[in-house]
Amino acid sequence: MTDARAHLRALAEALPPGSAVSVPREWLLELLEPAVTKVSPGRLGESVPPALAFWREKLWTVPADTRLGVREVAEAMGRPRSWVYRRTSEKSGKAPLPFRRLDGELVFAAGELRAWLKRHEVPSVA
Repeated sequence: MTDARAHLRALAEALPPGSAVSVPREWLLELLEPAVTKVSPGRLGESVPPALAFWREKLWTVPADTRLGVREVAEAMGRPRSWVYRRTSEKSGKAPLPFRRLDGELVFAAGELRAWLKRHEVPSVA
């Protein structure tokens, strides 16, 4: 763990829940500097900072009331955005994703999505 990450972790652990603090710019730059190479289809050699997780993993660890947009839900489900829009339509004929509207935009709660996934996934044995 880098020195900056160690300092930030110690600071975060010392704070009460819901607290906010200012963090030195240099620490953030140090955290973002070391990048690993992630190889994914269509994006060979894309650089991704190691501290960043993707929604596919984060969906299961963020607080239940965390709000996500269509892009984050699509990434978390491993589906295109069009699939997310179809699953919120009354015309789809399939189990709709739980969602809300905020100023016309679709908004999803992480906890509701986790529950929906658990209810609708079907285990299969090869």
